[in-house]
Amino acid sequence: MINSDEIAAHGQSVHNEIWNNDFGISTNQPAATSAANAVRLQGGGVFDMYLAALACAWVTDPANCSPYGRMQGVFSCGGVVGCLSAATRIRSAANSTVPVPGNIAAWFWFRDTGRLRLSFRDLVAPAISAAENGFTPSRALAIAVHASSRDLSQDLRTIYLDESGNLRSVVRNPCLAELLRVLAGSADEKQFWQALRSRDPGPWRSDDKLENPVSEVSWSSLLVAGPDGNTERLLSTGNLETWGTWTLVGAAIAAKLRSCGALDNFARAAEAYVLSTILLLERIPFVVGSLEPKVCRPSVDLDITSEAEEITQRVVHLMNASVDTLQEELGKTYFGDPGIHTDDTNTNVFTVACGDDVLSFTTSIGPWFGSKRSWWGAGLGFSYVMKSGSMFEGQTHDVTEMSPLIIELGGWHRVAIGAAGSERILGALTYLLFQRFGLGLRDDMARLISNPRIFPKDGKIRVHRDFCHTTRLHLESRGFALALVEYDLERHLGIVNLVERLDSGKFRSGTDPSGDGWAI
Repeated sequence: MINSDEIAAHGQSVHNEIWNNDFGISTNQPAATSAANAVRLQGGGVFDMYLAALACAWVTDPANCSPYGRMQGVFSCGGVVGCLSAATRIRSAANSTVPVPGNIAAWFWFRDTGRLRLSFRDLVAPAISAAENGFTPSRALAIAVHASSRDLSQDLRTIYLDESGNLRSVVRNPCLAELLRVLAGSADEKQFWQALRSRDPGPWRSDDKLENPVSEVSWSSLLVAGPDGNTERLLSTGNLETWGTWTLVGAAIAAKLRSCGALDNFARAAEAYVLSTILLLERIPFVVGSLEPKVCRPSVDLDITSEAEEITQRVVHLMNASVDTLQEELGKTYFGDPGIHTDDTNTNVFTVACGDDVLSFTTSIGPWFGSKRSWWGAGLGFSYVMKSGSMFEGQTHDVTEMSPLIIELGGWHRVAIGAAGSERILGALTYLLFQRFGLGLRDDMARLISNPRIFPKDGKIRVHRDFCHTTRLHLESRGFALALVEYDLERHLGIVNLVERLDSGKFRSGTDPSGDGWAI
């Protein structure tokens, strides 16, 4: 049996958690969480709460979030499950890395499909207040500004840096406040873009069409036995622009490793998780660290069970192999390629539940501050595909690493989960699911996100410093180099946000120990 003391953090508690009777909110930004709660108190539903939080994040988390970015999400409302894709569309403009955003189209989609209870003016009011009155930069924003300051356009530098080149103690963004007012007063997406471009043409060509219709796409699901033996259903995004389906493959691998007895002690279980993560990332049809496709027609239309079975067999084989054989085999993967160094930048996560409705959405603009250029006070999104010059057959939209997730139990929605951190999104979510479906831990999910983690990255295993010492020695004996990390934002192992409905019917929300988020 695995001793839970080996797994739990020593003295580490959930960064932020709270219980409520009827709702739960967890985001990366306290201002965003507060905005969501404010519109809830005005009678808003989960979609109103999400958009209010999103608008606030445009203001207070500008390095990771922008009206010119993209979003994907999965939701279950009124007993109906849906999946929304508002990815950035690739422009035909030569040598441009600035794509056509999806976020603005999504705003009008929510309103036009009757999912909102409040007006746009109500939803953007908290964000306008933050932009005009000013806000104190978070640790996350300070890190992003410090890392990106030399590359930022002059208008972005003026917003966030003072005359001495230091981060402002209070940031104001009147141009973004005006953009939000235009959004609130626009009848449709076309009118919104016309209003902005008539006053400032910005980076767009006269023939650029900025309308970018969103898509309701298929969602992926997986049935898996929970720690108590009851069947749980995992729901995630199934479209090509996300890694949601692959998150479910990771959960299926965890369950299969448990059923075949490969997780008999925590040291070997940790090795199994590391190996399964490497092989899962290797199997994804995009080159890790670049998102360039490995094949002409990448697809997420796959059989999750058979994929998990194949990877599980390889994991068990490698666990029983000698150290030399193990490292030789890993050297054939991306993990053994010294030229691959993957992204350390982030995303933005919103998990919201109210009554019987729940959603998990993620949004991004690419690397910190996107293209490092702005328009109307907001960073323009960045297109990886435009940078690489490599597109798969028929590609029209960017590919992202977003993996929002919902877990159901007994017909009701138990958990809404999301994560930030480039490919660490996949690692953070799969490790959380590994604890539940692989190790069989019965703790609340809000508690599990506080346990120390491991993640294979750039040829080493990043591991929280308080991770089980015996297990760390085992991994080193198997030829792995370890990189110890703290619970911070500079070398984090993914930033998780979640809202969980407990058996009592109450909601419990949590944020990651490494982040700046807030849950209520």
